[in-house]
Amino acid sequence: MDNEQSQTRGDYRIFVGAFPTGDLTERIQALRQRYDAVTARITAPHVTLAGTYWRNGPATLENEAETLACLQTIQNQIQPFELVLGGIGSFLPRRRVIYLQVEPTADLLAARKILLKALGPDKHRCFVPHLTLALRLGRQETQSLLAQLRQSEWHSDRWSALIDHLWLMQRGPDDPAWRYIQRVDLTGAGGKL
Repeated sequence: MDNEQSQTRGDYRIFVGAFPTGDLTERIQALRQRYDAVTARITAPHVTLAGTYWRNGPATLENEAETLACLQTIQNQIQPFELVLGGIGSFLPRRRVIYLQVEPTADLLAARKILLKALGPDKHRCFVPHLTLALRLGRQETQSLLAQLRQSEWHSDRWSALIDHLWLMQRGPDDPAWRYIQRVDLTGAGGKL
């Protein structure tokens, strides 16, 4: 993949993410809907492992044929892994984002490394795995919610979710939300590099 594509704007975007499922995800989504309904509608709770990459042309499945082929060739190199969630973080003051912290486990980082080797560098100079809870609040609302969430179970408890597949996601300029493009089953027996 062309390195410049990951650093310049184009017509549409893609990313590869880990989407936890089940009761935990429903609870996280309810929290997101309560505090930032727009973000909750745009995409399901997830952790971006590679992306966001800008692409040129129309946002179609056909325009990602190369990416799909690439992901199919590497899926057997990535083993399923546990996504360990818990703790409330923020990118304040630079960005008004509140997130559920994700432990940077060896397996998660190995999966990311394989994806970046195949797809090329992404926008993250310093990768901080996280699951976004809110990002469209005013500064004062963000600070208030951050303090509130740091007094909740979301900050003190820890959860684990098995990730046995990833999703390639795509969003064009007129799309109201991210679209699921391709499921990538993780079949690797030992994805560590």
